[in-house]
Amino acid sequence: MNDQDRTSIHEAMEQQTISISKAGIVTTLQARCGIIAAANPIGGRYNSTAPFSANVELTEPILSRFDILCVVRDTVEPAEDERLARFIVGSHSRSHPESQSKMTQDSMEVEHDSEQAETQGTNGAASRIKEGEIPQQLLRKYILYARERCHPKLYHLDEDKIARLFSDMRRESLATGAYPITVRHLEAIIRISESFCKMRLSEYCSAQDIDRAIAVTVDSFVGSQKLSCKKALARAFAKYTLSRPGKGANSQSQRRPTAVMS
Repeated sequence: MNDQDRTSIHEAMEQQTISISKAGIVTTLQARCGIIAAANPIGGRYNSTAPFSANVELTEPILSRFDILCVVRDTVEPAEDERLARFIVGSHSRSHPESQSKMTQDSMEVEHDSEQAETQGTNGAASRIKEGEIPQQLLRKYILYARERCHPKLYHLDEDKIARLFSDMRRESLATGAYPITVRHLEAIIRISESFCKMRLSEYCSAQDIDRAIAVTVDSFVGSQKLSCKKALARAFAKYTLSRPGKGANSQSQRRPTAVMS
């Protein structure tokens, strides 16, 4: 990233504005939007023995402005590799009109298999096959509705827990040489909790939303560390990601989405 782009993205992420001075026109444009950025690791492969900041050519001020850092590694997993290969081949097949008849036949076979699975008692798997994915148009409408209609308010905020988390993350950041933890990360926890609240179309952020936001923040922080200290940090920060009592046996799997893929 050159110096001009770095200056522009600093202003956009911090002030949510873009300043323009060209052809005698001096103005400021609003840039209130989310930013999703992707960067390739230095050398083409992520080095697990080095922290996140040493793997990408981005300055620490820019990294501190992102709410979540996700490390996506190309690991060898036969099941996932097969699923990815089927998806790519299927995408190419659907792009050719002559393959429509074959696709129709395959769809009928899949539907027949799902009916057989349902009659055999595998209701969970059969229902997932029958329902399929959420239509893209419906998902777009849902997100638009949540963005325009939902304006969450903080109902319950565990200030002591957030303060302890911030203190521990700053201490471990200095000890491990990771990207610096600043006050922006406190604001990130609030924004993430509001996002979880909007997903439920709720008007108030609950304690569960705060816990999920903290879990995502911890996963992002631990996942960006070097391999030698990642396990120790995961154990040290486990107290912040444990589910609250009385939430049921499935709360552990429901409370935290995958923020870091490794």
